[in-house]
Amino acid sequence: MLGPAQVKEILGKNALFKGCTDSTLDEIAGVSKELKLEKGQVIYRPGDDAVFVYVLLEGIVTFLNQSGLEFLNVQREMDRSMVFGWIALVPDHGQRIGTAQLLEDSRVLALDGERLKAILDKDTESGYAVMQNLSSMIASTFAGKR
Repeated sequence: MLGPAQVKEILGKNALFKGCTDSTLDEIAGVSKELKLEKGQVIYRPGDDAVFVYVLLEGIVTFLNQSGLEFLNVQREMDRSMVFGWIALVPDHGQRIGTAQLLEDSRVLALDGERLKAILDKDTESGYAVMQNLSSMIASTFAGKR
């Protein structure tokens, strides 16, 4: 299991959290929990409550939505992590819009969306940075899918 300092380091390298202060990263790391999930497990389906934002640490996640199937693959040697389930951060959109399923045993960080938003509300500079980054992620997700 990852310690708080390791979680903070992972979050600090993640594009979503670029621009966050050290103290805010500490708080976010404190509300993160590492999960080890099994191949074939469905993390969420359309209509499920959007409670958590996930950071994929290791493994492969498939996404199925109205636009089709996509893959998110993070390998250990890439030293990076990817965020999915970001709708938990979008105001007034509390339900999932697609399916996320694991193609292999995987490790993720689960961040409670409401607690994360509360942390970001306290540090408006970090909150603004995360919401800008989130907007870019959303735009990138849907760019070219017309």
